[in-house]
Amino acid sequence: MTAILTPNINQLVSALSTAEASISIAGLKGSAPAYVLSRLLVGVKKNFLIITSDAESAEELCRELRFYSGREDAVLYFPPWDTAPFESASPHADITGQRLNVLFRLMDGRADAVVTSLPAVMQKLLPRKTLGEISQYIVAGEEVAREKLLEKLVKLGYSHVPLVEDRGGFSIRGGILDIFPPDLPAPVRIEFFGDFVDTIRTFDPATQRSLQPLEELVLLPSREVVISEEVLKEFPPRLKKRCDAIEIPATRRRDLLEQLQNAIYPPGVEYLQPLFHPGLETLFDYAGKELVKVIYDPAAMAAARERFIEELSAAEQRAFERDVISCETAELFLDADSITKILSEGRRLAIPFLEVRGTGEIGETFRLAVQDNSDLKLEVSSDGEGVLKPLVEKVLSWLAAKNQVLMACHQRGQAQRLYEILSHYDLPLNISEREFPAELGRKDNRLDILVGDISRGFRLPEEGLVVIAEEEIFGVRVKRRGLSEARKKQLLTSLAELKPGDYMVHIDFGVGIYRGLQHLTFDRMEGDFLLLEYAGADKLYLPVDRINLVQRYVGAEGVEPHVDKLGGAGWEKTKARARAAIQEMAGELLKIYAARQVEEGHAFSPQDELYQEFEASFAFEETPDQQAAIEDVLHDMESKRPMDRLVCGDVGYGKTEVAMRGAFKAVMDGKQVALLVPTTILAQQHMETFAERFKAYPVKVEMLSRFRSAKEQKAILEGVKKGEVDIIIGTHRLLQKDVVFKDLGLLIIDEEQRFGVSHKERLKQFRAVVDIMTLTATPIPRTLYMSLMGIRDLSIIDTPPVDRLAIKTFVARSSDELIREAVLRELRRGGQVFFVHNRVQTIGAMAEHLQQIVPEARIAVGHGQMDEKELERVMLGFMHGETNLLLCTTIIESGLDIPTANTLIVSRADTFGLSQLYQLRGRVGRSKQRAYAYLLIPGEGAISADARERLKIIQELTELGAGFRIATHDLEIRGAGDLLGARQSGDIAAVGFELYTELLEEAIRQLKGEELAERVEPEIKLRIPAFVPEDYVREPNQRLIIYKKLSQATSEEDIGEIMAELVDRFGKLPLAATYLLEVMRLRVTLKAMLVKEIEFDGKRLVLSFHQKTPVPPDTIIALIRQQPKKYQFTPDFRLYAELADTSFDGILGEARNLLKRLG
Repeated sequence: MTAILTPNINQLVSALSTAEASISIAGLKGSAPAYVLSRLLVGVKKNFLIITSDAESAEELCRELRFYSGREDAVLYFPPWDTAPFESASPHADITGQRLNVLFRLMDGRADAVVTSLPAVMQKLLPRKTLGEISQYIVAGEEVAREKLLEKLVKLGYSHVPLVEDRGGFSIRGGILDIFPPDLPAPVRIEFFGDFVDTIRTFDPATQRSLQPLEELVLLPSREVVISEEVLKEFPPRLKKRCDAIEIPATRRRDLLEQLQNAIYPPGVEYLQPLFHPGLETLFDYAGKELVKVIYDPAAMAAARERFIEELSAAEQRAFERDVISCETAELFLDADSITKILSEGRRLAIPFLEVRGTGEIGETFRLAVQDNSDLKLEVSSDGEGVLKPLVEKVLSWLAAKNQVLMACHQRGQAQRLYEILSHYDLPLNISEREFPAELGRKDNRLDILVGDISRGFRLPEEGLVVIAEEEIFGVRVKRRGLSEARKKQLLTSLAELKPGDYMVHIDFGVGIYRGLQHLTFDRMEGDFLLLEYAGADKLYLPVDRINLVQRYVGAEGVEPHVDKLGGAGWEKTKARARAAIQEMAGELLKIYAARQVEEGHAFSPQDELYQEFEASFAFEETPDQQAAIEDVLHDMESKRPMDRLVCGDVGYGKTEVAMRGAFKAVMDGKQVALLVPTTILAQQHMETFAERFKAYPVKVEMLSRFRSAKEQKAILEGVKKGEVDIIIGTHRLLQKDVVFKDLGLLIIDEEQRFGVSHKERLKQFRAVVDIMTLTATPIPRTLYMSLMGIRDLSIIDTPPVDRLAIKTFVARSSDELIREAVLRELRRGGQVFFVHNRVQTIGAMAEHLQQIVPEARIAVGHGQMDEKELERVMLGFMHGETNLLLCTTIIESGLDIPTANTLIVSRADTFGLSQLYQLRGRVGRSKQRAYAYLLIPGEGAISADARERLKIIQELTELGAGFRIATHDLEIRGAGDLLGARQSGDIAAVGFELYTELLEEAIRQLKGEELAERVEPEIKLRIPAFVPEDYVREPNQRLIIYKKLSQATSEEDIGEIMAELVDRFGKLPLAATYLLEVMRLRVTLKAMLVKEIEFDGKRLVLSFHQKTPVPPDTIIALIRQQPKKYQFTPDFRLYAELADTSFDGILGEARNLLKRLG
């Protein structure tokens, strides 16, 4: 792409054309540095290495440079490690992948520009020769020694796993190798034919299905330290020399050596890189000599260098004091003199921001007259014509002066939304499909809206260019992670995490204990059976084709269910009790719902331009389920029926914005809004949030709580009565008789279950006359939500907020050194710490101990037995940053959202339940900062096996992994109990959650007068070996999932889809698996025909029909008349068919043929 070079840019290009050129460009503001660099990339035609003072500014600059250059693939970001030097933690796999990708592309000549930070560029790296030699090229159609490749993967740091879901894992199944390289966005499936690579394709880790074919693949190491046999030979003497120098005991040295010889990579092993690869190199070596070094903000860089070198020195000292095996910092990082020397050589460009002579300029200085967009603030125009009118007037004046004006939005949806809002004004507009460079220079007197990831713009009068970012109009926007398919689908079932010893529920026989998947020949049938054990050690062997009859028992965590007696009457009684209670509860709900349908309330006006502007100023991209909740609320408000909607979603998932959209609609229609919260702390938090969100509009927001004096409260109450206060936020104080509204239109209740009985009675009086929205942070299972549709208005938001799961979790033996290090690391970056100590009796002693360990911390103590006012004072002080370490019990306010609290330390983590740990961990990780959770235990030997398992799950918690589903189960069951009432919680515990949901759905359909269709689970006894062989799918749980999927198939297409998945994931089908698919195809038809059983008795096929079978009697009669010797039908609804061919294929063929004739 050829860029039009303006005279100014031409001068800059000329000035950078010589090998030792050094220039400075001053006066740049907003995102102008990225714009100028994008033009220089085109003109200078050299690689650029752009260095900023810190990772955050480097990431932002990289995003901007990609936008302005249009070269998404060739402008790369090189991040620093996300761990502190010498701590026992390895960099996150995503970070490693990003770094290795950059290094390999620099070696390969596929990087125009690399943007990085000073700490990243000072770190020494794996030598280029080593990275080149160890990386493995794989090309489709070429030969690769498969066994040697598998050995090499272990050397490259990959881990053998049963199922590839996360980076750095590989799995082998016959001729199929699944692997997730750290630098790729999706894992890869390599299919071999002998030693030939047949195909290479990416696959979705959630569904495990193939996506796109690839021609070739480069397998990079999964870590930045490569420990081959050759390296291990040289390593021991170097390790001994270093350990002797820093006085590390020989036993510690031998332990480390033993781990490495067994291909175990201890956490933090990357910091020993100089002992593995003595000739480490730098990013400058990888970037090559023909390079432009860009020093972005030299003054900030100088300060960052001093700070970083101090941190390294302190880290080295701490490591020495704690007897950590570590290298000298000079071996791992460039020192001050080295980095200064490197940055003073070759082709250089400085971009200084301090307008002080001698602070950052190098060589000749060029000054550009750039303006930023700090004056583009949202203001309500004086004539009330909307918040965007002042902006529109500015844009029209720029266009009149022949400027090109471009506006960048992060998402296509937001660009469309802005286009619609601005089209109401008299402004020439266009949404561009093209990238920025293609638009540059086109002046057709209109505002062009583009999609681009920038947060700030600029104005460059000399070039007649104005760029506006949406943040400069609406405030900072934050991108949310999309919800992965895995989280939406929750896989398919909870069988993925089923293990022997878990409880299962059989619909006919009740709760039993799962003892494993067993392969047996039983009643002349070879196949897989689930073994369930009941009271009195009774055993039930369930054929896998009837797996639909069982569900994993899901109840509250730590509650052991009653195991039933096989064939006893107890289970039927339990089911009957639950069914009766469910019908009563569903009847009540339906009655309330029906009554509300006929009531009339206020119908709010439809969405208008002002609402669209308010919507556009939301600081996040709405997630699909959040958008759906907003639409539900607006639809309810616009109807005449009074709204009574429950909005569920964890803290930070966006419930408050749903409430604010409803509040805006109410206030703009001249109605008042009341927001009722359970605690004073939450009232304060909501007050701050609402005030900020509504500040651009003529809306008065007030709060009524103990934080207001009697005089203030009186004035506020008067304002509410006169209608001068539009939105009032408060605790149960709002429910008192002296609170009189002029015209209340919407009542928002946060966490209703936390209010007392008298408060709930008062709320009932409101329900008849105003729209009500209830918010809750307790999750509710999707299955329950689906069941209740039509008798309760529910909206569920279950998309995680930004990086909710990217919390680095350590399970470690408790020590004063570790606690001090963890706390100081957080305090050094200006953050706050939650320290959970769940024993009130010793919390005072712990506070004194912490003050001794970390005297730098400002410690506050909070627990449930404190006076309520005192606890509020403590929590507010922490919220506002007056204290920076909160020592507390598990009462950490579930609604509190403190973005600066990003370290959690849990004392005696082994005594907590999994869902408790999951919820506690959710208190941190609410900002862009990396969050840390330290789960402290007294020592491996001192904790139970169960506790070890819980801690392992929480440490490995990933969105795709089974642990995430387990951790949310208990919370969801608790949420179901909260929603349905205490009595229903007991029934859920008695029959298990899945069966409870089925019974509820059944009851609701009956109450609505819908006819319940007859259902049968056909018993198939064809004496055919139909199963998934163990040597085809090794993992028992994976086989269970396959059986479950097949049992849930309702059509031929479903079976075909499963067959394609098996071939894709595991290779060619073995005969037994082919027979299984055929049997399950028959099962689909048998279910539709209500055939209870199909059996081969050695000579004949016998079909037993349900009395309500849809097969017409005439069809059966016609069949018998045509072949009376072959077919017989008996009064007990059995059809007999003589077989000429009793081979496996003959039995299946006859069964298929017979069902076809009956259909």
